[in-house]
Amino acid sequence: MGFRFQKRIKIAPGVRLNVSKSGVSTSLGGRGATVNLSKKGVRTTVGIPGSGLSWSKQTSWASTSRMTAAEELQKITVMLEKSEAKFNKISPQVNKVSASWNKAVESFQGGRGPSAAKLQTLMKRFDTACAGYDKAEDAALEVQEFWEAAILRLNGLSFGVFSGKVKSVRHDLVALTQGHVVKSGQMLTAIDRLRSEVQDELDAEEEKV
Repeated sequence: MGFRFQKRIKIAPGVRLNVSKSGVSTSLGGRGATVNLSKKGVRTTVGIPGSGLSWSKQTSWASTSRMTAAEELQKITVMLEKSEAKFNKISPQVNKVSASWNKAVESFQGGRGPSAAKLQTLMKRFDTACAGYDKAEDAALEVQEFWEAAILRLNGLSFGVFSGKVKSVRHDLVALTQGHVVKSGQMLTAIDRLRSEVQDELDAEEEKV
């Protein structure tokens, strides 16, 4: 059995030094995108964490690319469609969490009114609601990071002299993805507001016991 040695050293937030038998390399980035610099060249990896969707581009120091700009545009387009589909599932999940919490508050207020026992149940429902909002927030952040990484990659593509149509596609994709980033920001703001409202409602109900 061969001996494998590998060590990762964190230099700064988002920057890691990778030491192995094959040499030393540096990794930049986080969950949405990673750039690895080594003696072999530069490898850019962009993906949606937890989705199994990702793509990589290897560029040697001699600038020999495995994938043309047009091919990358096609790959990015497919991934943008899938990431949007994933993002569109977040809002219904958030609505489901809010509906469950509202039902818990109604149950707490109903019957013979608030009580210490019912408050304990409400607090458990509060923890469940917060966990649901946290999960939705993580999903929105992951997709947002992918979109931001995709914009960087799109803006970094190189085209030949006769690539007017391809450049136009890149321009449209950047504009579309920038709009997606704005939507994800609005979603994150809404989730944070809902979480704050739930906390305020719990505080108000606690005062009734």
